[in-house]
Order: sequence, then C-alpha cells, then structure tokens
Amino acid sequence: MDIVLQNGSVLVDDQLRKGMDVHIDSGRIFRIIPGGRGVPSAQNVIDVSDHYVLPGFIDLHAHGIGDVLAEEGDLVRFAEIEASFGVTACLPTFFSSPERTITNLKRALEKTDGLKKCPSVLGFRLEAPYISKTGAGHLEDLAPISPETTCALYEVSQGKIRIWDVSPEKENAIEFIEFATSKGIVTSLAHTSATVEEVKRAIEAGLSLVTHFYDTFDLPVETDPGVYPAGLTDYIQIEDRLTVEIVADGVHVHPHLVEKTLRCKGLDRVIFVTDSQLGAGYPPGIHTLPNGERVEITPDRGARRLSNGELFGSAITQLQSFRNAINLFGRTIPEASRLCSRTPAKVLGLSGKGYLAEGMDADIIVLDKDLNVRYTIIGGRIAYSCCRSQA
Repeated sequence: MDIVLQNGSVLVDDQLRKGMDVHIDSGRIFRIIPGGRGVPSAQNVIDVSDHYVLPGFIDLHAHGIGDVLAEEGDLVRFAEIEASFGVTACLPTFFSSPERTITNLKRALEKTDGLKKCPSVLGFRLEAPYISKTGAGHLEDLAPISPETTCALYEVSQGKIRIWDVSPEKENAIEFIEFATSKGIVTSLAHTSATVEEVKRAIEAGLSLVTHFYDTFDLPVETDPGVYPAGLTDYIQIEDRLTVEIVADGVHVHPHLVEKTLRCKGLDRVIFVTDSQLGAGYPPGIHTLPNGERVEITPDRGARRLSNGELFGSAITQLQSFRNAINLFGRTIPEASRLCSRTPAKVLGLSGKGYLAEGMDADIIVLDKDLNVRYTIIGGRIAYSCCRSQA
C-alpha cells in the first residue's frame, strides 16, 4: 500500500462519511472502509481526522496562475501552483493567433516531454482563434475558420487539444465542429453573437459546452416595446444538450444569475471554472505581473488594470470557486464538489476522475474545516502538502 488516509470525512456517493480510511495503491483508490479495521503496511499513513477528503478539483479553463502564463510559461510550474490550490487536473488555456499558438504548443510539448512531466495537465484548450469577438483579448488573435488552420493546430498539438472554442456564426463553423467532434475534442460556444438557430445547428453538429456563460454574450434587444425579448442566454438555460461554464467569483456574473443557472441547468450541467489570469491566487492589493502590467486585485471587483480600471480577468483559484459555491451560493460540500470536480470530469469523459470510489484514479485533496488545502494527491502521489492556509 502506498498511502493510507486515516479517519477522515470522505465524500462517497454524494455523502460525507465520517471516520473513513482511504487506501491508495499503484495510483488508484484501492478501497474506502470505516476506520479502525486495521491499517495495512503502507509507505505513508496520514491522520486526516477532522478533515475533508474529496476528489481533486478539475479546472477546464485557466490562462494563468500566480506568476505563470500558461501559453508562454513553464507548465510544470503552472501545474505545481495549481496543485497548491487543490487542482489535480487542468487544461492550460491559450488565447492567441494561429501562428503564436503553434509556436507555444510546440514549446510546451517539448519542455514537458509531451506533458509527461506534468501529469495533471490533461491537454490544452484553445479559446482563440475561432471566435467572433475578443472580450479582454486582441483582434489580431482571431482568424477565419479554415481546414488548413485547423489541421495545422491539431497536428502540432499531437492530438492533445481537449476543448476548442468557437463562434458558430463564423463561416465554416459547422464543418469545424463536426471535425473536432470526430477527433474527440469538446467544442464550446464562445464570444459569440450567434442566433438561437445558429446555435441549434452547432449543437446538432456536436457542440456541447458553453464558455464562461453570460460573459461576452449579447443582451437581448427589445424590438417591440412592451414585449420582453428572449435572447441566446435564455435559450441556453433550457437546452439540456449544453453544459455551461461559470466564472464563480461573484464579479463576472451577478450571483442572482449564477443562482438562476444552477436552478435551471442543475448540478450535472454547470461547471465552475476560474478563467484565471496571471496573478490568480495573489492576495488582495496592487501587483506588478511578470509581463510588467500593474493590476489591482480586490475580492469584490476582481482583477482590474490600474491603467484604465478595465476588468483584466479572474483572479480566483478553483479552491475559491469551491468555497464560493458553499459560502456565496449556499451549496453543500458534496454539491460544490460536483461543480468543481465531478461535472468537469463528465464534460471531458474522464471516467476515472471526479469522484471517490474503489478503482478510481487517486486524485484526492484533503481540506481542513476552514477549507484550506492540506494535501493534494495526484495519481497516488503527494503533489502538495502544506501547513499554511491559502488566500
């Protein structure tokens, strides 16, 4: 036996069960049993009394963390920082032109030996170039959809693109969605001005995810005075074939809208993501990022550029998303775990991740009663342990 977690409150079958032991062997959960039945010989026995033992967080949308920008930085360091906030699986997210993305993919794969050096990195996510508007990005990062560009990006990624964002109103979008779906890539509705009919056609072609729901979506326009209009966001709420991402920092999306979405879609069709940028995880205050930009991070306003006050992006970690699910949106720990672990795993078809059971991957986090990370275990190995709390 490699690791035994002893006497914890373990999340099993959507319930927290107190006084349980988790036995980990060869990268998987060997068994979960009531404590006191004897501890097998193990390399590492950890007393987790008064702690929560949960599936590791999965973040499917992260541009940066701490001092690392995913597409230009050190992915091994990126994964290490993510692990310190309880993330056991993630998708570094790129937002660049095709040319820059090709360069960055090549470098990332070379430096990590095809991602072998950072096992929690499941692959890549491309938010650009196939979107219609940029949000906080740059127009030069966008490009027409073409088979040549698609194939070039897919081939250089060595088949490791897991999610690819698209605006379905763009020319050739349907053909692209069909191709990506045939390769096992999840396509996600993003940065769009599409009509409901255009989105319906995209769903028929294989579209299944919605990128940071509400953000960069157009508001419905009242064309008939006195008649309340319905827009794309209203349709998405009732479309069961779509799972939606939400940046759950309480800034990007008003808490009332998050609550509305949770009630309409249910926990099996909502995932919390960070959409985190450089500086995510930093404490509140004014920070100079590695790229020289100065930002102010505050709990109630997110991360904003000092130069113009513009929202720079999310500064939260997936640990904070989990806490917000409980403290801001009133969900239980099992429900918060579904939003941050189980449903993200379902979106990517990760049958061995997202919940704790015998035979599942040993991707596990241990949190104290204040929801601070004490241990992060990835593939049966301790990737992070700490005696201090995170902000």
